[in-house]
Amino acid sequence: MSAASAGGPVLALDASTLRPCVALLGPDGQPWGAWQPERPEPGTARLAPAVAELLAARGLRAGDLAGVAVGVGPGSYTGARAAVALARALALAAGTRLAGVVTSAACARAAFRANPDTRLVIVLLDARRGEAYRSDWERGDVAAGAPAALVGAIGLPLERAAPRLVAGADADPRPADSSISVLREPFPDPYDVAAVGRPRLLLGGDPPEGVRPLYLKRSHAEIVFDERVGTQGLGRD
Repeated sequence: MSAASAGGPVLALDASTLRPCVALLGPDGQPWGAWQPERPEPGTARLAPAVAELLAARGLRAGDLAGVAVGVGPGSYTGARAAVALARALALAAGTRLAGVVTSAACARAAFRANPDTRLVIVLLDARRGEAYRSDWERGDVAAGAPAALVGAIGLPLERAAPRLVAGADADPRPADSSISVLREPFPDPYDVAAVGRPRLLLGGDPPEGVRPLYLKRSHAEIVFDERVGTQGLGRD
């Protein structure tokens, strides 16, 4: 790795939600440009062109980067897989560093930035089939990168995902404690993805083969396939 890339800019990308995003941080963490569609949209076709445009706008090549930070989910299986594949290809081709970022950590960082009184952020994501992904994050050194994980990311039935917050259809969804922030289906800011991954990149990053989409359950397609196989009796004597 070159001396330039060791302290260079950071590229971040995430496609685990319906608003894929890309951002570029300068060597000192300053925002150098970002792309994210204004409205949710399916697919990741615009992800690679957005990366190319951001790098070209600064006259950079992938080898000039300190590394690539990529959101690994949980979220869309297909989107996370596409983003991780692109990030790994960039890092391996350029010989630069790679860091996987839990997408909800980036979302939590945005909430901590927005409200200095927030001490705990609960992120809830629809996992389909009556389940939710929940991750709890407590305030850390937000300026330095990621908040600290309190519980981590887990899959739960909807009725158990936020037991203190869900009391009925007409209940006030806000927590009684104002220091707790609840994010439902948030979209990450790409600058937060970059900021969360940057400290780890500067320390050497993650092994590229270890950066994989964060799957907390089997995909919907796998579950449906197994149900159909069971119903039709395929593969049985």
